[in-house]
Amino acid sequence: MLILKSCLVLSLLTPLQPVGNQKVVPAPPNIISIDTDFPKKGAWVQIPKGTKKITFKLKAESTETVLLWLMPTGTQTWHQRKLLGYDIKEDDKDNLFTFTWNIDRLSILDHLHIQALGEGIANDTINLIME
Repeated sequence: MLILKSCLVLSLLTPLQPVGNQKVVPAPPNIISIDTDFPKKGAWVQIPKGTKKITFKLKAESTETVLLWLMPTGTQTWHQRKLLGYDIKEDDKDNLFTFTWNIDRLSILDHLHIQALGEGIANDTINLIME
């Protein structure tokens, strides 16, 4: 009985391995958090007028690359998006992605659309306003 219990405990602690021709399906990307240099008020990240740079810090699991798109507010604006930049995972243990945008405009009232790419795509959006 003790041997059976030991085998059961070991089987629970050992990661599952594929058997025969079975394949392990990787987890899809998951955006855990999005942070910036500036505070959020309601649904909007408040960027002070005159700001020249903003850094976005993202935590995402099962993600290889993060794309950051700037889109105007309003409906059906996806086709007007502009790729601000991207970050590619360099360390298998690191789930952090960062990107600094050198702001090239006098005003901002836009959405930042984030895409986490891995074995699939995860999407999230934050709102940006310069006040």
